[in-house]
Amino acid sequence: MSKLSRDDWVKGAQKMLVELGPSSLSIVKLSASLGVTRGSFYYHFVSLNALIDGVISDWECNVVDKGFADARSLTQTPLDEIYYLIDFVTRLSDKQDLVLRQWATHNAHVKKHMERLDEKRLAVMTDVFERFTGDQKRGEVFGQLAFYAYIGCLNSYPRPSSEKQKQVSLEILNLLESELASRAS
Repeated sequence: MSKLSRDDWVKGAQKMLVELGPSSLSIVKLSASLGVTRGSFYYHFVSLNALIDGVISDWECNVVDKGFADARSLTQTPLDEIYYLIDFVTRLSDKQDLVLRQWATHNAHVKKHMERLDEKRLAVMTDVFERFTGDQKRGEVFGQLAFYAYIGCLNSYPRPSSEKQKQVSLEILNLLESELASRAS
């Protein structure tokens, strides 16, 4: 068998987390699922927390940062950016976000990452809504509304389908647009 790369370990851990949950993730179980010894793990990581850092960093880079960067670069206006983000998040498999969020309730290391990521995501949402509304306070409130609505969807049972999430998000955005238009007149 060929040697595993650091990325192979990260991808294996992500898969295990999503399929089996955080309680399944251990160096021994991950090594067994990848068909290698624990020594291979320690070639790439000094601890399980280092692997967790890699898992969260990969998700942050390839999902969170990429989604926000694409929204900003592929659109012309803040409103277009909001529409892009609604489409982006409703197309995602948000299972990794949910697993990490739930894991953070009983793992201080994961919690620190999620607190940082939530602050980052909330700041981006606030910024886009500030640019859309032209008002700092409204941008803050609408950014919080959008972000907390997303978190609420992740934790709803039964979880709304992506189509339902998108539909409700667009209805809320239409209400917001109407409210802003009526205030401007």
